[in-house]
Amino acid sequence: MTATRAPAAVPTSAAATGIRRRIRRMRIAAVGRVDPSSVYCVLLAIGMAAALVGQPVVAVVWPSRASGPPAPVLVVAALVLLAFFGVLRRLGPLVVSRADATWLLPAPVPRRTLLAPALLLTALAAVILGGVVGLAVAGHLAARPATATGVLAGLTGGAAAALVLVLLAVRCQHRPRTARVVDLLTGAAGAALVVAAAGERLAAGERLAGGYAPRDVLPPASAVLALAGAVLPLAVVALLWVWWRLDDWPTHRIVEASATTGSYADAVYAVEPSFLAEQSTRRYWRRRTGVRTSRLLRGGVPPLVAQDLLQVGRRPGRLGWLVPTAVAPTVLADGPTWLLIGVLLVGALAAASVSGASTHTDAANPAVLRLLGLTARQVRAQRLVVPTGIAALWCALALGLLQVAGERAGPWWAFGVAAAPAVAVAALWRAKASASSLGTVFIDTPLGAFPSGMLLWLANGVDVVAVLALPLWIGLATVSAPEPLGWHWVVTQAVLSVVSCLVLLLRPSAARTVGL
Repeated sequence: MTATRAPAAVPTSAAATGIRRRIRRMRIAAVGRVDPSSVYCVLLAIGMAAALVGQPVVAVVWPSRASGPPAPVLVVAALVLLAFFGVLRRLGPLVVSRADATWLLPAPVPRRTLLAPALLLTALAAVILGGVVGLAVAGHLAARPATATGVLAGLTGGAAAALVLVLLAVRCQHRPRTARVVDLLTGAAGAALVVAAAGERLAAGERLAGGYAPRDVLPPASAVLALAGAVLPLAVVALLWVWWRLDDWPTHRIVEASATTGSYADAVYAVEPSFLAEQSTRRYWRRRTGVRTSRLLRGGVPPLVAQDLLQVGRRPGRLGWLVPTAVAPTVLADGPTWLLIGVLLVGALAAASVSGASTHTDAANPAVLRLLGLTARQVRAQRLVVPTGIAALWCALALGLLQVAGERAGPWWAFGVAAAPAVAVAALWRAKASASSLGTVFIDTPLGAFPSGMLLWLANGVDVVAVLALPLWIGLATVSAPEPLGWHWVVTQAVLSVVSCLVLLLRPSAARTVGL
């Protein structure tokens, strides 16, 4: 036998440095360096956006005078930060591109080098968003003329809170068990904030008639600045510790986040929002095991009604969010009427769409319905049961709270129940279509062609409920307290809802078996 000499070991740092240099050269050769025209277009777009919407945004962030009680302002600020946390949970927050996840994660490249840009970008976005939110809170609540201490307290407080949420999102990405608990707590916190704002709105009559003084309720700006000044450096140190420990991150966490973010990018690029709903549904059910068949299928309940009930029952979080969303119209009761009508319209349609995934699946793949031998009329009748019940509960709660708050008088809860079948018809119509199936005509704009299917998808269902529930919207616009609502409004809406259901079910094409 001939002895074979082992090859000389190459230092890991030298190999990693050579790989990074080669990857950089390959990227430059493939896509080129930064084009000055691209930089010019980006800067021009930013300048145009600032010129168009800069003044309204400044008026929202820093109004001319302090307005309103602190509860709605603080609730809105907290909800914005929680929404930012939800986006971070969806996107990672530590993520790389799918190409880097495929080729660089297995290579001897330090993981810190790959994940540091995502961490830096996330922290920068958190500081900017948190600072703007904190400045808006100070602008709405600080006494005029505002002091430098109050402005600094708002900026540093918002930035510190956003960085803490970034750290929490990073922890959730690294520890899935912690993520489940944190997601439950943040969802409960968001719901509690909305309910608290509604409670403050219901107790509005107990406010002092002489005006409102924010300084009597809120802590001093100096105390907020001191607390934020202590939390902010600790958050920065924690982020540096996260950066230092990036090499210890498991590969599958990064790959999963990269695949999810890439799918979202594909949906945005293809302008197909239904892809996001389908992906969210698949991710949810992929993590659920041990699902057992319910007794509903053996208790004489129609099969499609039982399927909708099973889907709603196995995702109770969606039902839990119906209560705080039903409170939202009461919180916005002091605003313009068009805003109240819009919130009620979108909220009712969203509540009726809780079980819309099954209808969307039926439209995409009617094989199961063909095996059941059901006609289109039977399918539509069964699919309308659960959305009608949920929409009735949501509308009755939302309009009943408006009545309790004193904004409306009369049987408004019955008005909501009467409009529920019309809302269910609109939700069923919306669930059957996607953006790609609605329209393929492109609309030319200065920024490029835009597919018309996206615009039609946004209006799909909303236009239907706007027509079928027309008595409800007219009543909201014309009848206000102390004038009571007459029962003729309720009867008119009930007749229109029944007619809409009959038109959907008694169409000649509905008598044929699905798929034949």
